[in-house]
Amino acid sequence: MKFHQIDCFNINMRFFKFLAIWPGNNPCRYYNYYSKAFIMFFVIIFYLLFSINFYFLPRQLDIFIEEMIFYFTDLAVTSKVLTFVLMHDQIIEILDVLECEVFQPDDDEGSIILEKAKKFNKSYWKIVMSVSYLSSLVHILSPLISHLILNVELLLPVCRYAFISDEYRLMFIYPIYLYQSASIHFHMLYNVNVDSFFLGLMVLAIAQLDILDTKLRKVTDDYKIEEADADVSRLRTDSRNKEDVMKMNQCIIHFIKVCRFCELVKDVFSVTLFVQFGAASCIICVCLLRFTMPAPMGYYIFLGTYMSVMILQIMAPCWLGTRIMVKSQLLAFSVYNCDWTSRSRQFKSNMRFFVDRANKPLSITGGKMFKLSLDTFTSIINSAYSFFTLLQHFQKEK
Repeated sequence: MKFHQIDCFNINMRFFKFLAIWPGNNPCRYYNYYSKAFIMFFVIIFYLLFSINFYFLPRQLDIFIEEMIFYFTDLAVTSKVLTFVLMHDQIIEILDVLECEVFQPDDDEGSIILEKAKKFNKSYWKIVMSVSYLSSLVHILSPLISHLILNVELLLPVCRYAFISDEYRLMFIYPIYLYQSASIHFHMLYNVNVDSFFLGLMVLAIAQLDILDTKLRKVTDDYKIEEADADVSRLRTDSRNKEDVMKMNQCIIHFIKVCRFCELVKDVFSVTLFVQFGAASCIICVCLLRFTMPAPMGYYIFLGTYMSVMILQIMAPCWLGTRIMVKSQLLAFSVYNCDWTSRSRQFKSNMRFFVDRANKPLSITGGKMFKLSLDTFTSIINSAYSFFTLLQHFQKEK
């Protein structure tokens, strides 16, 4: 019975279909119309209006920074949407690789490893979606509730649209508020589902490395009892050696398939990772700068939580990227746990080939410039803080 790994992405795919970026293998004509209209209205136009807004903003640093915080997030969301629209065939290829015969577990231990990976992906999605959904609703509804109950001025949730006069803004405040609220809510759904999908792919890659590690350690175990027997015929020994070589070759094929899988993931999400990490660095920088300016306590709480989410958003893939690098390198040592000393020359030759290949660690890169690792995460945090101190220095000089 075939083990389906991509089942853990079913909920992501449903949201992708609703968000107009996943038509599936056989998209209908009407879905294409829906996809173009949805993306144009809630992503492209929203981002263009946001960009135009900066030209008309008052030349006040605190106002400018408040608008920039969400602008960088929308930039990352736009890159994710375009990735799914333009890389649809490559993403299907990634999912096909996960379902291929090589990635199927051979025993109960492999099935348990994959089940744990799938369970982690589902749990991670539920936690992140719950927190993000609650945060989004609070951010959207709290100004509206204050306006309706306390009769205070209704402030737009994301962008003040400074290119619209105050008179027209007040006249159309509710439609504009509804449009911005719906847009940022959909952007939150894009963020959560694309990020959890990407992290899920990394988790499944780690699971395959764990399975490969187990297979390498046990590649000669089937014959340990036979080797203890005193008398073994030459024919039986040759058969055993051929079986060992075949198993080692299967491990090599498995590892090459994992490498191919990581290459596909890297090719699809490289640009998105570059944009997301750059945007997160800018968001951390401007949030730190905004902390140095006067604001209500509620806004400081928002800045702290928003900046924490941005830090976690780049820390999670960096942590998983480090695990992929470490686990792929450890495979070169795992193979030595088998009883290789008494094996044939061909077995040892194939084993040496595997070790040479495994000594080059697997990695996921962003923009073909940086590897996803904890070192990269540290560098981004240091860069964000350096830009913050530079901007703060210029601010003091003024």
